[in-house]
Amino acid sequence: MRSRRVMILVVVLVVLGMVGLQTMGENDTEPSDTMARMALIPSGSFLMGDALAEGCGDERPQHSVTLSSYYIGRYEVTNDEMVRALQWAYENDRITVSEDGPENAFGDPRTLLHMTEAQCRITWNRGVFSIKDAKGSGYPCVEVSWYGAVAFCNFLSEMEGLTPCYDFDDWTCDWTANGYRLPTDAEWERAARGGAEGQRFPWSDTDTIDQSRANYKSNTDLAYDVNTTSGHHPDYAVGEFPYTSPVGSFPPNAYGLYDTAGNVWEWCWDYWDENYYTDKPMTNPHGPTTGSYRVVRSGRWGYDAASSRVSGRRHGWPPSRLRMGFRIARPGEATAADASLNSGTGV
Repeated sequence: MRSRRVMILVVVLVVLGMVGLQTMGENDTEPSDTMARMALIPSGSFLMGDALAEGCGDERPQHSVTLSSYYIGRYEVTNDEMVRALQWAYENDRITVSEDGPENAFGDPRTLLHMTEAQCRITWNRGVFSIKDAKGSGYPCVEVSWYGAVAFCNFLSEMEGLTPCYDFDDWTCDWTANGYRLPTDAEWERAARGGAEGQRFPWSDTDTIDQSRANYKSNTDLAYDVNTTSGHHPDYAVGEFPYTSPVGSFPPNAYGLYDTAGNVWEWCWDYWDENYYTDKPMTNPHGPTTGSYRVVRSGRWGYDAASSRVSGRRHGWPPSRLRMGFRIARPGEATAADASLNSGTGV
C-alpha cells in the first residue's frame, strides 16, 4: 500500500514538473529570444550632433548628452516579427483590419501598416497575416507609420508579460514602464556611434563609405563615398527597382548593431524641431514636448551617403509610412550610475 502511494506521488510530481516546464517555456522563451537580439548600451555621456559641420542645421550644435543604460535592437524589426505581433493583436482584439491595413482597436484609431503599398511584404487574408514572398522573410518591415511602430512595441510588451509604455488615447509614453518602446533620438545616435565620437559613420576604422558596408544609393560626387560606381546597391533589387537588404547583411558596429547606415529609415520617439539642439548639456532627453513630425534616422536604400551619417536626421509625418521601418528599445538594468541621473525633458 505504501509503495503504491509512493508511485502515485512520483507520477503527480512528474506531471506537475512537466506542466511547470511547459509554462516556463511559454512565459520565458519569447522574452529571451527578443532580448538576445538586443544590445545593452551602458550609461554614460557622448557628444551628439554633427562634428564635421557638413550636415543640416538641425544636426548642430554638437552637445553633450548623458543617458541611463538601455537596450536597443541589434536589427531593424523584420516582417516576420511584425506578422507575429499583428496576428497576436488580431486574435486578442487589439486591432481591426480595413482595406488600408490594421488599425488599433482602442484609443485614437490610426493605420499601423500600409499593406496596399507595393513595398510592403505583409498581407492579410481571412484572419491570417502572412509574408507575401521571398523578398519578405528576414527583411526589415517597411511602410510602417510611427503609430504602427509604437503599437508593435505595446503588442510585444503584452506578449511577453511586460508593462506597455504607450497610451493609445494620446500616444504618450510612460518612461517608468519596463516594456518595449522606440529609441529616443539621443539613444539612437549613441548606439549608432558604437562608443566612438566625432566619426561620420557607424564604424570608426574609416570616415568613408562604400556598398560593402551599407545598402544605400552611391554618389561618387561625395568625397567620402568611395564606392567604385554610382547608383543603387546591385545586390538588392526587385526587378529593376532597388530594395531593402535582409537585416544583418553588413558588418555590425562596435556595439553589435546592424544597418544603422542605410537600408531603411528608422522611426524614433522624439518630435522633430530643427532648433531643438543647443550647446547646453542634456540628460536623458526625450525631445520637444510638442510638434507635427517625428525624427527618423539611418538613411535608406534609395538615398545617398549623406543621409547615412550617424548625425544625420530627417523628419517624418507620423501617419506616413513611406519606406519607414524601426528598431526597438527597452530600459536597461538600473545601476547606481543610472539612479544618479535626473529624468530628461519631454513627453
